[in-house]
Amino acid sequence: MVEEGKSGKRVVIVILSAALGVSLLAWAAASRIERTTKAGHDSGAKTGAAAVLSEGVMFEATAGDPGLVIAKDVGSGKELWRAELGAIATQPSISVHGELVEVEIAGTPWMTLDRDNGAPVEE
Repeated sequence: MVEEGKSGKRVVIVILSAALGVSLLAWAAASRIERTTKAGHDSGAKTGAAAVLSEGVMFEATAGDPGLVIAKDVGSGKELWRAELGAIATQPSISVHGELVEVEIAGTPWMTLDRDNGAPVEE
């Protein structure tokens, strides 16, 4: 009976260790992507990407009817906001600059959104 209790504790420790390891790998990968993204934006470069990670938020752009930009919290996966771009046949690209999310279609500025709530920003 004593051996059975020790075995159960070992299993719990192994499972917790594995979960911690996976969490650390996910955090390291997200941190690396964010550093790379920030380095590109700090130099004034545009990523031309359909998804950008910035300060723990993933911004994803999709073509379609309607085209969308969706902001998700990386830690929880929760959708923070969604903005419609209208009917778009070409994959939009996005970039984040400070408090703004800029959307381009075929290299042409299309829409600027507030990074906190997805509301269009008049420029």
